[in-house]
This record gives sequence, structure tokens and C-alpha cells, in this order.
Amino acid sequence: MVILLDNAIKYTAKGDTITIKTYQKEGKCNIEVQDTGIGISDEGLKEVFNRFYREDKARSRATGGTGLGLSIASTIVLSHKGTIKAIHNKPKGTIILVKI
Repeated sequence: MVILLDNAIKYTAKGDTITIKTYQKEGKCNIEVQDTGIGISDEGLKEVFNRFYREDKARSRATGGTGLGLSIASTIVLSHKGTIKAIHNKPKGTIILVKI
């Protein structure tokens, strides 16, 4: 959760929102971290859990980070036999959905 919230905070400007939802569905605990920040490209959604991937290298230098956070989060979730994915939050931003 710390990794997911840290990313949401880094890429969500003042005045935008971050929402955390938890619910049970199909016998799984679902956790959603939704933000209305700058979002991720379609290509980025496919790569964002890969080690060292950064959507925009210049942007990442400004906010810090090495591109390992979501990779580590993915490893933790998978080790608990869960799933994690990133999707667009319409009209802007990103949703990270964890199912355990």
C-alpha cells in the first residue's frame, strides 16, 4: 500500500484526488488506489510493473524514484497469489487494482 500511495502522491497535483477503495468480490479482497493525476499512456500500462520502467524519464528525475516501486509491489502481490494491474481512470489519472 505504501508503494501504491507513494506513486499516487508523486503524480497527482494539488487539487486532484486520490481515493482508496476496498471491497470483496468473487471471494477476493480488492484494493483500488485511484488518482486523478497525470495518468499513464496505453504503452505504459503494459510496462509499468517491469523493473526500472519509467513513463517519462525527465518527469521521473524531477519526482525521484528508480522505476522499482511498482515492480516490488507486483512481486509482493504475486507472492500472495494475487493479481495487480493498472488501468486508466476516466477522464484522467490511473487506477491500480490489487486482488488477493
